[in-house]
Amino acid sequence: MYPVGSCGSDCGITRVREREKRAARALAERLHPDLVWSRPPHREPAVSFDMLASIGRRLEELLPVRAILRLGDVGGTDAIYLLAGLHTPALCELADGAAVGPDDVFVPRETYLRITFSPHDRLVTIQEVRVEARPAPRRQLEIVEEPLAGVVDRRLRTMVKGLQGALRKSGLTLLDMAFLVERLAGPAQATFVRDFHEEPMLWSLLFDPAPPTTIRASLVPVA
Repeated sequence: MYPVGSCGSDCGITRVREREKRAARALAERLHPDLVWSRPPHREPAVSFDMLASIGRRLEELLPVRAILRLGDVGGTDAIYLLAGLHTPALCELADGAAVGPDDVFVPRETYLRITFSPHDRLVTIQEVRVEARPAPRRQLEIVEEPLAGVVDRRLRTMVKGLQGALRKSGLTLLDMAFLVERLAGPAQATFVRDFHEEPMLWSLLFDPAPPTTIRASLVPVA
């Protein structure tokens, strides 16, 4: 995996990144006193749907990608999936309910860059997501989505660099996944462990209780 671009310890970019990390930790502490996870009260997402759509259109203008919006559950994380290709239909569109005809042709494997938006503030992070379609019984497709803890494929490096600048120009704070998956020191996290069967991380407090590498599988009927 490679991190969000930075330079030496005295570089201005590095100082900005460190300041953003401190602000993110402070937000996590306000939302979850003593960094002990609890379900925050529901409120409107920090980034509206209209802004998500606007960012997606802008990214399609800047990069050779399709930007596919995927909204989370109430109080959850919304995301823009950037398909490293321009074909249709995309597998994540099929997973979200797009119809599949018996003669439709689709790509069996795809790679996305997922921009996940915190519901609590204008915070985002970038992940690589690998998606595969597999034949399933009873005229169905199984679509498996495997998010990674960061971006691994070096062929995406140039795209990631362009994406970093575009997100910051949109007034968003971009956080490294390596920072977000840090485990939390301090008091016991009994409620989180009871509900999710693992220890929380900064991601859990700022983005979503489900781990960022949660694998998702969908069954899609073929007409």
